[in-house]
Amino acid sequence: MCARICISVFIIALIGTAAYGQTNDSSKALFGIGIRGHRSFIIQHSKKLSNEITSSHPWMIEADVNWHLRKQKSWEYCHCYPRTGFSFLYTNFDLPEILGSALSIYSYIEPFIRADRRLNYSFRFGLGLSYLNRVYDAETNPDNLFFSSPVSFLVMLNASLNYRITPQLTLRAAGNYNHISNSGFSEPNLGINYPSFSMGMDYSFKPVELPFRTPSSKSAVNTKKQRLEIAAGLSAKPTTSGLNETRYPVYVLAVNYSRNISRIVALNGGLEWMSDRSIYKALREKGTVNNDGHYADHNRAGAMVGIDWLFGRFIFYQHLGIYLYSPVKAQSIIYQRYGLNFRFSPHIFAGINIKSHGQDADFMDLRIGYTF
Repeated sequence: MCARICISVFIIALIGTAAYGQTNDSSKALFGIGIRGHRSFIIQHSKKLSNEITSSHPWMIEADVNWHLRKQKSWEYCHCYPRTGFSFLYTNFDLPEILGSALSIYSYIEPFIRADRRLNYSFRFGLGLSYLNRVYDAETNPDNLFFSSPVSFLVMLNASLNYRITPQLTLRAAGNYNHISNSGFSEPNLGINYPSFSMGMDYSFKPVELPFRTPSSKSAVNTKKQRLEIAAGLSAKPTTSGLNETRYPVYVLAVNYSRNISRIVALNGGLEWMSDRSIYKALREKGTVNNDGHYADHNRAGAMVGIDWLFGRFIFYQHLGIYLYSPVKAQSIIYQRYGLNFRFSPHIFAGINIKSHGQDADFMDLRIGYTF
């Protein structure tokens, strides 16, 4: 619970800083609201899931409040006008007795490309919390292997096409990728992946006026073309033995090198070490030993490559990893990491990261790091 509260406070603090850092009328953020409907389907990412569950078609209603940032400094973040805000999402999973419904809130950053034009497009990266009214129960709801805790995490990505009908009203169509899981805090936790198509409207309380700008010699955040980063992460997860509900710490230490290939895209590669104490405990609960009579090492090490998306102080990244050292066999030799970092200064950053094997989330960690 403490980790969830910390995550919420962290995100709210970032959004608040971005939204209210405006000072004069000519550059004051434009406040707006939006509403849209979604139609979705569920990806059958595991053979454990029944056809009945994955053949359902969830539907959603979404409303958000937003601030479109207009300052030169905000524009310099990505050579675009970013929007930030909160979105409230109701999801009906179309199987009331098994999956029920979800109430979600997430914060997001959304760079708008060609935002000064009537027809423009945007990309949204969001992270938040979901409350689920139907979760796994061995006796009363054994078919719901997606969620086992009422409060879980929501991660979403989308690409939107926007057409400004009037100076204040915009029509919006988007493709969305939505994921809900508890990031390994309790089992079972297959997590649900449900892409959706949405349509809706955005309304700005003042006419949208976004001046044409040209790049200055200095960006809002001094980003080097090459960067070396060291990060430390902390998480917690239960054992997979199912013998107790206690959560055990997971420690992460990572070293990454990145090189910009454009103003908003960088290629990244690195190494990481993970000490998963839930594995340590599970081996002892099951009494699993090697041929020599000793318990296997619970540590793991991996190599990663991926892409960083640079939006000023925000960095969203997608990395693909492979285990180089894993005495206890993992679910797969390949794993993924999805994360969002916020740069407090050219050197100090903090963020949130999700590690998964395919569509199955392993754990979420909070991390802090230093850029050289």
